[in-house]
Amino acid sequence: MVSEAVKFQAHLQRGGLGLEEMKRLLLAYAECGDEFEVKRRAFEDNLLGKTSKRIVEDMFYAFRRRFLSNSGLPSAELVGMFLKLPVPEAAKNQVLFPYFIVTDPLAEKCYRDLVLSRVNEPNPQLTSKEVREHLEALSLKWSEKLKERWSRGFLTMLRRFNLMEKSPKKNLKKFWLLPEPFAFFWLWFWEQGGSFWSAAEHPLWELLQLDGRLMEELLVEGQLKGWWSYQRSGSIVDFQPRFQTLREWLENALG
Repeated sequence: MVSEAVKFQAHLQRGGLGLEEMKRLLLAYAECGDEFEVKRRAFEDNLLGKTSKRIVEDMFYAFRRRFLSNSGLPSAELVGMFLKLPVPEAAKNQVLFPYFIVTDPLAEKCYRDLVLSRVNEPNPQLTSKEVREHLEALSLKWSEKLKERWSRGFLTMLRRFNLMEKSPKKNLKKFWLLPEPFAFFWLWFWEQGGSFWSAAEHPLWELLQLDGRLMEELLVEGQLKGWWSYQRSGSIVDFQPRFQTLREWLENALG
């Protein structure tokens, strides 16, 4: 959760969004499991296909911040394992989305204040001007140019994750969580907390716009897919995963 005491930084402007580049780095990390080997491939083997060393530096910095920091989310190796599986590209993007938000306090604050606060309204919209005004209200000591660039970058991020219609449209879109990303995070939270309720009450679901009804539907769908056994009667819940860890699920359920 974002604290008002956090010093907001323009992370979106260093390394940019780089969604496809993040996927390349994650796949390499899942293969070798070594940060320094991934860095070597990025700089010496031109893993990212860039001609500018500065761009590679910025993208690797973004990769480390998003996926190698202590975010409480599944590790970079597990994310890379997921990316290798035969699942829809939309599902892969949904797994990546939280890492772009929870590791960037300013992006998370703007997402909460400007997206979550209005996405359930009739015809919700968001403009670059509104994002910029929100930045100004935070009293950031940024240049006008940086505020403008960050505002556009924030909208680009929303569009790349299918949370906003393509430009020039301004309409926000609901985040409809798919079964595979739901299971990915659910099994991780269950593994870490050891109970149904520790998984069900995790704060990440708010960022993924998951309410109780949709969670119930995804739990039932996961049972139909054979990922777990699930029965519920009021507050009494019987939940038993068929795989003891997220890694086991990745290795056996979706291959």
